[in-house]
Amino acid sequence: MKKLFSLGALLMLAMCTGFVSSCNDDVEETPPATVTPPDGNVTENKDTHEYVDLGLPSGTLWATCNVGANCPEEYGDYFAWGETEPKTTYDWSTYKYCKGSELSMTKYCIDSYFGKVDNKIELEPSDDVATANWGSGWQMPSEEQCRELNYSSYITTTWTTMNGVYGTKITSKSNGNSIFLPAAGYRNGTSLSNAGSKGYYWSRAHYAWANSSGTYSGRSYDAQYLFFYSRGIATYDAYRYYGQSVRPVRVNGVAAVSNIELSQTELFVKVGATSRLLATVLPADANKAVVWESSSADVATVDETGKVVAVAVGTCTITCSATDGSGVKAECQVEVVMNETHEYVDLGLPSGTLWATCNVGASKPEEYGDYFAWGETEPKSDYSWSTYKYCKGSYNTMTKYCTNSYYGTVDNKTELEPSDDAATANWGSGWQMPSEEQLRELYNSSYTTTTTTSTSYGWTEGYKITSKRNGNSIFLPAAGCRGGSSLYDAGSHGYYWSRSLYTSGDYYAYCSYFDSSYIDTFNSFRYDGQSVRPVRVKN
Repeated sequence: MKKLFSLGALLMLAMCTGFVSSCNDDVEETPPATVTPPDGNVTENKDTHEYVDLGLPSGTLWATCNVGANCPEEYGDYFAWGETEPKTTYDWSTYKYCKGSELSMTKYCIDSYFGKVDNKIELEPSDDVATANWGSGWQMPSEEQCRELNYSSYITTTWTTMNGVYGTKITSKSNGNSIFLPAAGYRNGTSLSNAGSKGYYWSRAHYAWANSSGTYSGRSYDAQYLFFYSRGIATYDAYRYYGQSVRPVRVNGVAAVSNIELSQTELFVKVGATSRLLATVLPADANKAVVWESSSADVATVDETGKVVAVAVGTCTITCSATDGSGVKAECQVEVVMNETHEYVDLGLPSGTLWATCNVGASKPEEYGDYFAWGETEPKSDYSWSTYKYCKGSYNTMTKYCTNSYYGTVDNKTELEPSDDAATANWGSGWQMPSEEQLRELYNSSYTTTTTTSTSYGWTEGYKITSKRNGNSIFLPAAGCRGGSSLYDAGSHGYYWSRSLYTSGDYYAYCSYFDSSYIDTFNSFRYDGQSVRPVRVKN
């Protein structure tokens, strides 16, 4: 296990093997966990699981037993984080939400370095052990609810035994009620470790923290848990595949969510436009917290406030779900349609390619527009390997679009996916960055003539490309390129990305390069900041 207390403190602990005694054993050395609230009535949910009110500010009610246990001192079952059933082997090869390693997460991921990003930071009800096993009134605790058990203002903790089982007794300072958490250890591989000496209890929270921008950072292969031993109690993070205990919670004085009503159940929006969905949670005294999710972020995204952003033409479903474990949700069907605001020119090319009249980020042909690293969809202030999205800081550590293991992790992707295409991401699904073949076609003397010009388009140096078939033309300004924090060759050279990888060296991609006497395709470092001139194909 990793990230517990200091190494010195751990070395002072001798590993011992715990045991579970019968629930009918002799009287324990300390009183059992209290199960009767101050009013004298034990309140149960329909599944008859008892809980204790510790008088906590959050109103959290803690169950008296672990999932899989019949009394407070029983260890119960062990679960990997996000899994709802115990198993015999706990490692990455058996973990439900990865593809065999800590860098291949398939759910609950906030960083593409660790797997497929979905920005989920708390378990959904279907993946919550407490909800899945005990019903909608129960949840695994949040990180904050775990931390609340370590606040000396509210509780006292005592390392003790119950029926011969070691664990921590947590007693309320406000009402004297208490719960007992047995030191059940944890499972790794096929082994049980530290049973009888340490306790490891999962929260429902992913290991993530919010940045000032509102995005999240953290190690997606870790999740938060409550840890205790004879000398203390705290929250830490651990590998999600570990088998750990679960002690369910519910919230005092809050009704279960019965229904969620959305302001719209059907939404039609143009590419690039935004709309906001409002959620009404019923009944009035239910927990109002909800989570939003899009079935396809390539079509439309949704943030934590219900703001929908149309990304590309298509359909998707926006789902609003209650967070109280009730499983209640509501859906809005979204259709995104093309926003025809970007003009294009038909040069009569054999492929049917239609070339946009402006660069991405420009409002007229002679404007330079924005600069993008290959595979990135937003401009930035520094263009280098250290800031490039799809590497780990150098040319031979590619994390996507790689065909040779010498250059990084092989996925054999040789063309940008729509989500990584600056034209698609900024203008919608009808647009793409050109392929290498489309660039070559543009300069093919059988189809076009190329002329340097500095007069027709506002005294900006660049190339005018005119069709030999219909006389139509486009203008490409010599916008230069960005490297580091500097702009080079503006007014004398043009660099325009294609969507095609240069497979003879995976740290390169194909681009169009020109100066006053030369125009052709070339290859350039993927981190370079270059112009993007979108294309689309004639129906």
